[in-house]
Amino acid sequence: MTSAHHPTEKSDLFHSVEATTNRVIVGRLLPGADLIQGLEDVCDRHGVRYAAVVFAYGSLSSAGFKILQRPREGGERPVLTLERIDRRVEFLGGQGLVCRDDDEGRATHLHGCVSDQTGQVMGGHFERGLNPVYNNMDFTLHELLGVALIRRWDAQTDTVEMVVEQEVTSP
Repeated sequence: MTSAHHPTEKSDLFHSVEATTNRVIVGRLLPGADLIQGLEDVCDRHGVRYAAVVFAYGSLSSAGFKILQRPREGGERPVLTLERIDRRVEFLGGQGLVCRDDDEGRATHLHGCVSDQTGQVMGGHFERGLNPVYNNMDFTLHELLGVALIRRWDAQTDTVEMVVEQEVTSP
């Protein structure tokens, strides 16, 4: 694997590699399934290593996600803070990437929005184990080939970020 990040000038402030899409997997998570774990289980069942979560929508029994807050006293960067909603919510939509961590475990990064019974909308980075499906969660995944998506600590942002690398496959 090779990294495609070699910033040399201001216009090169990004990481990117080319990937191809292969299979499209469409499905529904059933009541009680965890949103993140359920999407990862689908990938495991279909032998998908990396995927784009093109969309997901449905309902959750409760929700847990992180949102950016103002910096701590004396801090420069905003901090991620866990937000919990302990009642049924509509999951209006989400998208993200099914990645890996440095230990080859799953590390899915999913952002989305929910609304409560009053119509108030909130959203952020959805957390594993905190988002049980209520009725359903419909989704579409695109399998990504030729790329490695690794979530690891980034000293510059002081949080976990995606490292994208070209993955060379043997013919």
